[in-house]
Amino acid sequence: MKSVSLSQVVRSHDGFRFFCPLQSWRQFLSLAATLCIGLACIALLFMAIDPSAPVGYIIVPILLGGLAPVFAALPAQFEVVTRFHAHHFLKTLDQAIVSLGYKAELPAAGRTRRYSRSTGLLNWKEHAIDVTVSEHAITIDGPIFTLRMLQQKLIN
Repeated sequence: MKSVSLSQVVRSHDGFRFFCPLQSWRQFLSLAATLCIGLACIALLFMAIDPSAPVGYIIVPILLGGLAPVFAALPAQFEVVTRFHAHHFLKTLDQAIVSLGYKAELPAAGRTRRYSRSTGLLNWKEHAIDVTVSEHAITIDGPIFTLRMLQQKLIN
């Protein structure tokens, strides 16, 4: 890996996204369903374990924990710079992305590849990873938490 350098993962979204991190209606609906059903059950379980605990001490941390996946899906990017032609590093990058549970979509025309997860309630289109290849660099765009995991896989 002496001929490959990785940049830091940087956020590629505007600052107002911290105040309204939801990027689509699908995100909003799946988050609302999760918070209404799943977190309500967890809150009831904690209340059954300790009925004397104040409700605020149970509900507030559960809501904050339930909102964490939305902030983990905020867009970010990092860059892989190579001394050799960047296409030679794509196989290693592809294996690392697939090991995270992503699958390659049909190859698009041009220099951009797209990886996505399988469909489901909590699968948002914002979780997709885009890989853009230029001559000596590869730019990877996707959710910040996933890109940090990908970067760790590439380092190790």
